[in-house]
Amino acid sequence: MNTKIKYLLILTSTLVIGMIIGFLIQGRITSSRISRMRNYYTNQGFNREFMKIIRPSKEQRTLIIPILKKHAILNHQLMVNFHEGQEKVFVDLKNELESHLDTDQIMRLNHVFEKRYKRFHNGPSSRYRKGKR
Repeated sequence: MNTKIKYLLILTSTLVIGMIIGFLIQGRITSSRISRMRNYYTNQGFNREFMKIIRPSKEQRTLIIPILKKHAILNHQLMVNFHEGQEKVFVDLKNELESHLDTDQIMRLNHVFEKRYKRFHNGPSSRYRKGKR
């Protein structure tokens, strides 16, 4: 085999292997960042993440834990209120747009709202649909 072809194959295979490894590493990093972010939305996760950040001494723990619990509840309530408010805005948007859209556009809009609802509420909903698709 020609040496130029050998070097080209080695270079190409190295590049492909490097890209695959890079994709895998980046996926893992992104996954860990997202899971850490999700932890902030639950009370236990909120407390755990802040305890990791602060690393309090034993004396500080007795003072810090009640404060973290209080703020974890407030944070969770804020997230629930945000999602409820955002849902109301989307329902109002759909109601205002509905009179200006044709049936196919309304179905696509309903599909987007359905996907969004499933993502945040972890389950199926027929809340936005009047008829089946």
